[in-house]
Amino acid sequence: APDWASVAAPEKARTPVNEDLIEVASVMPPGKALDLGCGEGQNSIWLAQRGWIVNAVDMSPSAISEARDLATGAGIDRTIVFDVADISDWRPASRYDLVFCTFALPARGMGRSRMLDMAAAAVAAGGTILLTDFDISLRREGWMAEKYVVSTGELERHLDGFRVERSAVRVARHRHGYEERVLPVANVIATRRTDLRTSF
Repeated sequence: APDWASVAAPEKARTPVNEDLIEVASVMPPGKALDLGCGEGQNSIWLAQRGWIVNAVDMSPSAISEARDLATGAGIDRTIVFDVADISDWRPASRYDLVFCTFALPARGMGRSRMLDMAAAAVAAGGTILLTDFDISLRREGWMAEKYVVSTGELERHLDGFRVERSAVRVARHRHGYEERVLPVANVIATRRTDLRTSF
């Protein structure tokens, strides 16, 4: 007889590893990474499997629990530290070679600006930041409320002392559960300068 429980409640479709993260991390030597709004941890697990030490933060206890289980199943739970915390208030204890936030920005007016400043400050000299979320054009088209979308300009304003490597609106596949759509996303990749002099 078939296992009706698995037929009736198939495993939830997993969010794939972010394509921009794959592009960025594939050309970097493994180091320390910070995953802001990690969800079920696919991005963090992918990095840890490639030798990275990862700090993964999400406000959802159930997402973090799922991420821990996945990391344990993959045998890399010792190289990822998971924290249940609101990324709009959370403060890192160290600096990272790679900081990223993909489709997890707080809503505008709910700590987004503070979180972006924190993310930028968490990048070590010579390190990279990757920020990707739904583009502001979705508001104009009536798809999303303004507080949930972002422009590349808004992201760049928080990157003083960085060299912007890419700032573009790109079309990307985004999966939420079983639903997958092709949507415009604001995408910024930047490197913290190492040549800045402190002025007094």
